Amino acid sequence: MGNMKYNRTKIWQIALFALNMMSTNMYLFLMSYVSYYATGLLGMATVFVSTLATAMRIFDGITDPIIGWMMDHVKGRFGKFRPFLVIGNAVLILSMILMYKTTHLVPEVIRIPYFVLIYALYILGYTIQGTVATAAQTLLTNDPKQSPLYGGFTGVYMVFLQTGFSYLIANYLVPKYGDMGYGFFSELIVWVIIIALIMMVCAFIAIAPKDKAEYYDQLTSPEEEKATFKDYWEVLKHNRALQMLIISESTDKLAMTIASNSIVGVMLFGIIIGNYEVMGNLSVITTIPNLILLFLGIIVARKGGQKKTYVLSTWGCVIMQVCMILLFVFGDPTKINLKSLSFMNIAFVVLYLAVNGIRNIGSNMMIPMMADCTDYELYRSGRYVPGMVATVYSFVDKLISSFATTIVGVFVAAIGYASTTPQIGDELTTGIFIVTMFLYNGMPILGWVASIIAMKFYPLDGAKMQEIEDHIVKVREKNAALNATGGEQK
Repeated sequence: MGNMKYNRTKIWQIALFALNMMSTNMYLFLMSYVSYYATGLLGMATVFVSTLATAMRIFDGITDPIIGWMMDHVKGRFGKFRPFLVIGNAVLILSMILMYKTTHLVPEVIRIPYFVLIYALYILGYTIQGTVATAAQTLLTNDPKQSPLYGGFTGVYMVFLQTGFSYLIANYLVPKYGDMGYGFFSELIVWVIIIALIMMVCAFIAIAPKDKAEYYDQLTSPEEEKATFKDYWEVLKHNRALQMLIISESTDKLAMTIASNSIVGVMLFGIIIGNYEVMGNLSVITTIPNLILLFLGIIVARKGGQKKTYVLSTWGCVIMQVCMILLFVFGDPTKINLKSLSFMNIAFVVLYLAVNGIRNIGSNMMIPMMADCTDYELYRSGRYVPGMVATVYSFVDKLISSFATTIVGVFVAAIGYASTTPQIGDELTTGIFIVTMFLYNGMPILGWVASIIAMKFYPLDGAKMQEIEDHIVKVREKNAALNATGGEQK
């Protein structure tokens, strides 16, 4: 059979829809600096803020099944997914304005409860909009040649987003305001809200042609009972592909959330290297090489499959991260300034490029692999429940990764930062060096090793996916006939 048997879409739709994940990531990046707002302007303790962030991530996971259930049951004139895009983005905008523009004005006696309430509002908005990114992919395409493109576009956008955000923080806002104070956050939220809103609108336009009943009815039999909350356990219990993907992604997410925490960045670039602007300049230097590596990864994935590409990239990351540790232990990090062709500059740039470029390949394979798990559930149980699959995955992922901020808070408190956060220019101590190396390098290595082990038991290789998609063709044909006759055909 030819490619016409697949549910395909136009490339521009894949490209624009991938911007939805970038829209939510804008807010995620902004919230990675919330510790500086809470401790610097609100007077909260570092450990408290870290623990609160963990509790909110757990709350985030709990809201996921509710949003997923609603998404699987929605079938209105505006589609299944578009309402969630608009509502989620509106809630995110409201929460950011309230958090960064009003919390420090609230009387101290109610400041903490107010902060917690606004934080919960942010989590709700993030869940509503973010769930669409993983749930709606199968509606766009299930063609094995097209699916990696979604991860590819996401990876390209992420490179530019990380580069731009890092440069904005390190090379524009911090020098302009001198610290991460009220002025810093007032301007930062304007950048975030405007860019994230534009990205959401682009995703809305992309999904609109496919977000219609005629497309998801092909995957749902008129005789099928509506999914209930008890079905979530059945999906998690029996969908082996989803189980392994959750283990792989959640351990990766925990490790990388720790490594990319703003406090860890300050300790690495602002204290150990001693030049915080290196972080912003480094992002600009590595942008093009990262894109080249990502394109190579997409080519490999389209030929060899997403699972194989993910495993190879994960091994590459482990090797490069070990080399990074050796460079910092046996070299002189203070020589890293990106102003000469010295050994430390060249070695650090090459390793930084390799780690981030190869990691982008692997992390962006996760997105279409989630769509594969949705197709596998349809193959396994006969149910098309993209919202359920996405939120079961998201719930466990967030539950595990929620401990990232707490882990960072506990480690920095152990080296003397119980009530404050490390600041640019602080004196370098042995404790800061060891903790930074473990959080920035050691944790990612542990996460990637766990991922490699999990992929040993992940069943969806290229051959299995071919079998699944062939089965889905028959499901579409059968349901089309049933829907045409009102469910009377046997």
